[in-house]
Amino acid sequence: MSAALVALFAPYCDGANRPEQLEQALQLLAGGALEGYRRLRPEGGHRFQLTWTAAPSPLELSACTLRFPATPEVHYRFDLPTHHLVQWLMDWLAQGGAQAGSDGHSADLPASFWQWLLLGATPPTAPA
Repeated sequence: MSAALVALFAPYCDGANRPEQLEQALQLLAGGALEGYRRLRPEGGHRFQLTWTAAPSPLELSACTLRFPATPEVHYRFDLPTHHLVQWLMDWLAQGGAQAGSDGHSADLPASFWQWLLLGATPPTAPA
């Protein structure tokens, strides 16, 4: 991963405190996709696929699509500043990423992502 790219995103993504996760998230960003599992309460869940076309800088918009393989008619398309996507990728990686957890599923995206997507909550910002 380019040191310049890490330095470019670090101020927006808490990169000073989480440099390894930032580097991993930027590698994932270049890949354009992840698969995860959204847990439901009291039980069960849904597999999801998040894909994106990433912009080259933190403030430019990245085009994203969220799909649920079990219900292909349910999907979301949205654009958001790339640094928000990178922050959520960092959090996804921190929760285990693609590695299967004790329930056999990959990680869920952080609650802040779902609150932003479904409720319109403001995404968190990196500490100053």
